[in-house]
Formats: sequence, C-alpha cells, structure tokens
Amino acid sequence: MINTYMRANEFIAERKRKRKKSKRAYGGYFYPGFGYGDNSSGEGGDGGGGESMYEDAVMELANELPTLAKHDYTTIDQLMRKVAAKHKITATALQNLFKTKYRRTPDHWIHNKLDETDTVDSNVAAEVEKFVEWTAKKLNLQKVPTVELSMDTEEAQGNHHTGGHIIGDDSIWVYAKNRNLVDILRTVFHELVHVRQHEIGMIKPGDSYPGSPIESMADMLAGKYIKIYGEKNNHIFQ
Repeated sequence: MINTYMRANEFIAERKRKRKKSKRAYGGYFYPGFGYGDNSSGEGGDGGGGESMYEDAVMELANELPTLAKHDYTTIDQLMRKVAAKHKITATALQNLFKTKYRRTPDHWIHNKLDETDTVDSNVAAEVEKFVEWTAKKLNLQKVPTVELSMDTEEAQGNHHTGGHIIGDDSIWVYAKNRNLVDILRTVFHELVHVRQHEIGMIKPGDSYPGSPIESMADMLAGKYIKIYGEKNNHIFQ
C-alpha cells in the first residue's frame, strides 16, 4: 500500500507540473510563427493527451481499411479487433468512436470510399503542395503534415465542414470537390494554423467550437495570408 500510494502521489504531482507548464497567456500580437516572449521555440503542452489515444485508434483504422485485400465482414472485423487490442479498447468501442467521427460504420465508410469515382485534379494537388511549403515557412511549423484532398461530399455534409485535423495527427483533411482553388488553399491554411496552435500549446480540450478564439485566429490568418500569397500567385483566383 505504501509503494502504491507513493506512485499515485508522484503521478498527481507530475500531472500538476505538466498542467502548470502548458499554461500560456493569450494576450499580445499574433504573427506567423506565433512566438510569444520566450516561447518562440514552439514548446507546448500535451494538447489533450489522453483523449488523443482513442482518436489515434480511429485514424489508424481509417488508414488501414483501404489497404485490405478484401473488404468483407470477416476481414474488416479482424482488422478492427487488431487495432482495438493495440490501443487497449474493445472492438465495439472502436466502432462507436469511428461512427461518431465519420457518421458511418467502418464497413459502410470503406465501401463508400471504394465506390468513389471522382479524383483530385493533378494540377490542384500540385498547387496545394506548393502552398503547403510556403505556409509551413510562414507559420514556422515544426512538422509539416500531409494534406488529404477529399472528394467525399457525404463526409463534408455529414460533419458540416470543409476541413479537419485531429490534434497530434500527421495529416489534415480538406474537401476539394467543386471548390475554387483559392477556397481550397484558404482551408489548408486554416487547418495548418491549428497544427501550429497545437505545437505551442494553445489548444485545450473543448477549445474548438464555432467562434472560439482558436477558430477566429485561424480564420483571420487564413483570410489575410491567402491575399498575400495571391499577390504573386494570382492564378489561384479562378
């Protein structure tokens, strides 16, 4: 009992230390790179930590599903159990988490993906890649995520958004179907701002909602810097 008690106290003390370290003042001037006083190194807090492990399980399942040789019930079920076991949750819990994010069960989601016939224009993909490199320098990103350009209208409508990013993940999702290039790039910049916000510890659980400070900041910077980029790349205004 004594050793258990000591370990519990050590754990609580460590959590308090991390929480204290992750606190940041929001005052001052926001600029690309988001340097605040002596925080220009980009060191941030844990960004929600515990919650992300379940999000990681969902993302791993979503990434693995398209790679399966077959997409029958048994094969998908085996993959779900494997991913669930790895992340120490039940297969049922994983399926429920997946449904919460994608509004569909894993088997319906992957079959919809396989049925998609639309493809992203190669010119648009090249423009996005070029823009991401420019944005990464402006925002001083420590790690540049990949950008998934999606033509999945159902996903965009179901989740009521044109872009998305799971904190700590190495990719962002951007809806590209029937959108002007400038609008796609604006969404890319918005999501990359969130990546930078996480890197410097600005985002806490529950911070992302319409009109929240972090969303307003991403909107403001995306609107401003897409105009700056467009001054030398006016072809993005189609």
